[in-house]
Amino acid sequence: MAFRTADFRVKGKVQGVFFRVFARDTAQQLGVVGWVKNDPAGDVIGTAQGKEDALAKFKEALHQGPPHANVTSVEFTNEASLERVQFQGFEKIRNRRPEASWSGGRS
Repeated sequence: MAFRTADFRVKGKVQGVFFRVFARDTAQQLGVVGWVKNDPAGDVIGTAQGKEDALAKFKEALHQGPPHANVTSVEFTNEASLERVQFQGFEKIRNRRPEASWSGGRS
């Protein structure tokens, strides 16, 4: 059975509107694996892998997004065939905020 992979970048109002949760939930419903995270530039990026028909439906869903999103464009790169997927599930990666240095009140 052949699988497909694609990296994606979603542009528009896609942060702060539960886009990553939407992508993860949609992927899980379709049997797509990979990851999604916020990009510092304001986009949402990720990699998705799965059966060709499932991946096509996932790609369509990215163009819609959740109710409060306003998707202006979706770019797909590094599309290729795979013999097997390289992930076990679909992960919503949380961006870490830079840790503030704390001196404990000492200079």
